[in-house]
Amino acid sequence: MNEKTLHLAAVRRYDRLSLNIAVRVFLEKGQFTNGRGHDIGAGGMAVYVPLELTVGTPVNLSFQLPYSRMFLGIRAIVRNCSGFRYGIEFVDLTSAEAEEIGRVTSILKLTA
Repeated sequence: MNEKTLHLAAVRRYDRLSLNIAVRVFLEKGQFTNGRGHDIGAGGMAVYVPLELTVGTPVNLSFQLPYSRMFLGIRAIVRNCSGFRYGIEFVDLTSAEAEEIGRVTSILKLTA
């Protein structure tokens, strides 16, 4: 681990687990694109999408987690970016969404 990675690990509120899933990202203007979701945790995930987004941009995400039958439609905010890879924070999760993310991340911990 380099110094930057250690710093990020120290300031993260939630553990992140590796995954690679299809994600659809919707902007408020009605624009959307397909991308990939990576590194999910209880509070957010990383997404790779071919859009130029700025920190603070609200987005809506649509995706299905592995080991789940539930399709999630989650409000989120862009918190950081590196190229077309964005750190996304989930906003106003319903209890069902939070429970499903927690259930799946528990499974992913066992398979890591």
